[in-house]
Amino acid sequence: MLSLTDATVAYVDALVRLFLIFGVAIILYSLDDVFVDSVYWLMRLLGWHRAEIPELPEQALLERPQRPLAVMVPAWHEEAVIYEMLKTNAGYSATTVFFVGAYPNDPATQREVLRAAAERPENIRLVVGPHDGPTTKADCLNAVIAAIGEYEKASNIQFAGYVLHDSEDVIHPLEFPLFSALISEFDFIQIPVYSFRRSLLQMTAGTYMDEFAEFHNKDLFVRQRLTGVVPCAGVAACFSKKAIETLRVWRQGEVFDPVALTEDYDVAFAMKNLGLRSAFVLNKAPYTLDIPQGTYELQRIATPLAIATREHFPSEYRAAYRQRARWLLGIGFQGASKLGWGNTLTEAIFFLRDRKGILSGIIAVIAYFLAFNAVAILILGRVSEVWRIAGYAMLDPTLRVVFFINICLLINRLIQRMIFTASIYGVGQGLMAAPRVIFSNFINFSAALRALYIYIWRHKICGKPLSWDKTSHTMPGQIVETVQT
Repeated sequence: MLSLTDATVAYVDALVRLFLIFGVAIILYSLDDVFVDSVYWLMRLLGWHRAEIPELPEQALLERPQRPLAVMVPAWHEEAVIYEMLKTNAGYSATTVFFVGAYPNDPATQREVLRAAAERPENIRLVVGPHDGPTTKADCLNAVIAAIGEYEKASNIQFAGYVLHDSEDVIHPLEFPLFSALISEFDFIQIPVYSFRRSLLQMTAGTYMDEFAEFHNKDLFVRQRLTGVVPCAGVAACFSKKAIETLRVWRQGEVFDPVALTEDYDVAFAMKNLGLRSAFVLNKAPYTLDIPQGTYELQRIATPLAIATREHFPSEYRAAYRQRARWLLGIGFQGASKLGWGNTLTEAIFFLRDRKGILSGIIAVIAYFLAFNAVAILILGRVSEVWRIAGYAMLDPTLRVVFFINICLLINRLIQRMIFTASIYGVGQGLMAAPRVIFSNFINFSAALRALYIYIWRHKICGKPLSWDKTSHTMPGQIVETVQT
């Protein structure tokens, strides 16, 4: 019969083996982070981080003639936000027309779009697609693009750019002038997307602040320089007329793949393969849009930051992991099956970086469980001879090396996240980015489980099609014109 001592020693030995397995897995999963961090900071050191495109000051942007732009907004059950979105954004440019794609079986959204269109008939158009919803955003966008073509013929106008936005976006007033100025030089332009400032205690919403601040100020920049691919964020993105027509011919009638869950991600690689020129643009403006702490109104803040779209990302845990599960389905599963692993080593590295999210959250949460056990064993070893003897197994030299490397990687990850969050939201939020890294891994863990369930069980085994998984959206109040310092 196994004694208590033998059982305790066997348990700790098993933990040590798991520590080694998952410790090595984390090291391997972190190599791409180290690579991107090293490349970025080397570029900063050598002065290569400066944008290839000269920055355009506010006055220069406003003085240029504004080219006509079509804004594409796919909407499914967005009656709570679409009116405010259009009311806030549709008045920035007289040459910009918003085309909102709705579904025949979504009359509530249609009513709100028509209410906004009645106030700004020259700038807002409702497009009701041919299919009941939900389908995919790509399918909805294809219907919108077809309607834009009909509008151009009827109005004798040619849009210079097709801008992609969501129904909860708050658009920077200088975004359209920036796209207008650059769309003759590039076939695709992506500008940053940032979360609105949230309170220090809003952990779920705060993870979006951290992740978008880092990704849109470091990762996209490095990826563009090394691969020539600029991933489309799905919002704050502008396609040239040439890009739309080239994609339409390439897909034999459809601009976006109608079955793609992440049509924005999918189209970026098609752009490169078709020889179209893309750019990720960080163009500073003298002010940004945000919601100061303690208020609920959108305000212009006199802080020089890149022209960027702001979003009210989910603040509820369930909404966040469901949204991320859709991203994992589109980028991880669909992307792997459709796009392969690229033609160069750097492309393979970034494809791996995109797809590792399927398992990274699961690995991280298991690692937290193991770390909790390690701490418990150390505490029990001080009060129990049995646990103290069993704990000697944790002194394994290989385990100590793996543990040290993991600690270094964790410290680097926390510092990187804190730097970029602080650069957008200040030191307080930067410090909170550290504990939010851990919280974010739990969200990613839940998202990975949901994505695996949907893809393997519901899609592959049960044969159900992948469709638009709705995320509830909110909008802040109207812009207060007074500039805050």
